[in-house]
Amino acid sequence: MSNRTRSKQSRKKLIRNILIAVVAVAVIVTAIVLIGKFRKDGHGMNGFEREATAAKADGVRVSMIEYAMTYDVNNGQYASMQLSDDEYRILQEGAAKQALLVKIYEKEAKALGLSLSAEDKAECEKAASDEIASLEKSIEDHLISEGNYSKQAYDKQLASQFEYIGMSRSAYYRFVYDRYASAKYSALLTAYYQENGKGFSEDELQAFYRETVEKTINAENAYEDGQFWQGAMYYAVGLAPTPMLYLPEGFIFIDYVQVKKASAEEAAEFAEKVKSGEESFDDLMKSEDNQDYYKDIMKSPYPIAENDHSALFTSQDIYAAAAALEIGEIGTYVGEPVKAEDGTETVPVYLFRRAEGKICLDGGDSGIIDIDYYTGMREAFEGEYRSSSWFKDLSYSDAIYSYRGIGK
Repeated sequence: MSNRTRSKQSRKKLIRNILIAVVAVAVIVTAIVLIGKFRKDGHGMNGFEREATAAKADGVRVSMIEYAMTYDVNNGQYASMQLSDDEYRILQEGAAKQALLVKIYEKEAKALGLSLSAEDKAECEKAASDEIASLEKSIEDHLISEGNYSKQAYDKQLASQFEYIGMSRSAYYRFVYDRYASAKYSALLTAYYQENGKGFSEDELQAFYRETVEKTINAENAYEDGQFWQGAMYYAVGLAPTPMLYLPEGFIFIDYVQVKKASAEEAAEFAEKVKSGEESFDDLMKSEDNQDYYKDIMKSPYPIAENDHSALFTSQDIYAAAAALEIGEIGTYVGEPVKAEDGTETVPVYLFRRAEGKICLDGGDSGIIDIDYYTGMREAFEGEYRSSSWFKDLSYSDAIYSYRGIGK
C-alpha cells in the first residue's frame, strides 16, 4: 500500500471520528436541553408548556408563562377561596387579556408616535431591579438565618428560585419592567384620547356599558344579601376591578356623614345640633370632618338594605332609624367609643338623611347603576370600549383554563 493511500485512509478515519464526536456532543447537548425543557416549574409547566401560546389578539401573543405570572399577580387574593368554574373562567380570561394589554398598550402608543420618557424608563428599570433585589435579599436572609449561607449555596438557591418561577433572571426582569411600563403607556394613551377625542360617541359608550352590565345579570349570580356593599368595599380597596353595577329592588337611600368626637357627651351634643339644623348636614358632607370612607369612591345617595349595609355601618339600629325617616328627614346615631393604637379614644357619630334614589340609568332606583356613580367607572369602561376593537380577533388557548394559580 502506497503512502498516499495510507494518508487518504487516515484522513477519512479522522473525519469520521470528528463527525462521531460532533454527533455525540450534539446528542448530549440535546439531552441536557430536553431534560431542562421537561423540568416543571412552580406553575406545574415544563419548558414547552411555558412557551406555548396562551392568547392572541391585535397581532400580539402571550405565552403561558406570561399568562400564569399575570394571573398570579392579579388574583393572588383569591388563592385561598373556593371558586366556581365560572368564577375561575372570569379570572383566567381576565388575566390573559391583561397580559395581552401589556403588549397592546405599547404597540398602540408607538403607532400614535408616543413613547416613554427617559424618566419613565428609569422608573421602570428601578422597579424591576428592586423586585429582583428584594427576591435576592430574601434568599440571602433566609440562608443566613438558617446558618447555611455560602456563595455556592446562595447561587444554587437563587437558580432554584428562578426555575420555580419558570423564568430566567433576565426574563423575569423584563416581565416586571413591562408590567410597570404598561401602566405608563396606558396613561399616555389616556392623555392622548383626552386631548384628541375619544374616538366614539357618548351614545356608543352608554350602549356598551349597558350591554356589558346586562351580561352579568342572570339567575346564576342573582343578588345575595350583603353583595352590594361587599362589592363596594372590594372595589374601594382594590380587590375587585368593578363594584356591583346592578341594584335590585328593596333598597332605601341615604345621604351619609360620619364624624368623630372626643367624648360621648360631645358626640350627643353634636348630633342634636345637626338634627336641629344648627350644623349644616350638606356642609358636613363636604367638610374634612366627614370620615365616610366611601365619599371619594361613590356619589350620594347611598343605597342600603336591611341585610346589606355592613361595610358602611354594622349597627342594625342605624338601618332601622334610617328606614323610619321621611324623605329629607335627618337621623343620628352615637356609636360606642373606639380606642386607637395610641390609646386615645373617640366616639363615632353617624348622620344620615333619607333621600330619593335615582342612581340608576334613566333616573330609577333599581336596575343598572349610572356609569358616573362610582369614581373611575366611566374611565374604565371607556378603556374597555376602546380595547374591544383590539380584542375583535381575541382567541384563548384551552390551556389557560387548567391554570388556577401557583401550586393549585
